[in-house]
Amino acid sequence: MIKTEMMADSTEIQLSKIKNGDEQFLRILYETKRPVFVSWFQKTYTLSKQQSIDLFQKAFSIFYFNVKDGKIVTLKSTIETYIFGIGKILVKEDFRRESKLTSLDEIPDAHLADYSMFRDEQKTHEQSLVDKILEALEEPCKSLLTMYYFNNYSLAQIADILGYKNQGVIKKKKCLCLKSVRSLLIESKVGR
Repeated sequence: MIKTEMMADSTEIQLSKIKNGDEQFLRILYETKRPVFVSWFQKTYTLSKQQSIDLFQKAFSIFYFNVKDGKIVTLKSTIETYIFGIGKILVKEDFRRESKLTSLDEIPDAHLADYSMFRDEQKTHEQSLVDKILEALEEPCKSLLTMYYFNNYSLAQIADILGYKNQGVIKKKKCLCLKSVRSLLIESKVGR
């Protein structure tokens, strides 16, 4: 069979081929889905090519073992959509894991000297860093994050003020803005 004919099979037939160990089909599936996946994740999440390739490998492996273990028998979407969904979840998990930082306030004092002066200095440094990050951000990120975090506006209010369709759009935009903030923070640590 030619690649296109093999890929034209119904999703159920494709899943059956994977479950039954059709290595040729699995290889073709891998080779046809990988470039699209890698390209999309590079553009959408600004990942490097290698990060996107590694992400595809993880997502494809999860998909494969879900099929082999009988966790997936049928799909309401395409295989490609399912693999992309796994990739999105993995990116979000990585982002959450990387963004979890321990604040100085979360560390117990445990019979140590008074660090109030140090904390005041840290707060001043943090405020200065926030000011620099906000200055470096472009619109609408600057306004959006200021309204959300400093003025305590709801996502719906921000959508109205900035003229976006709904709060879902603002939520997505806020995530992208926070990604920009994260990049700026990483750059500021490297530049020290």
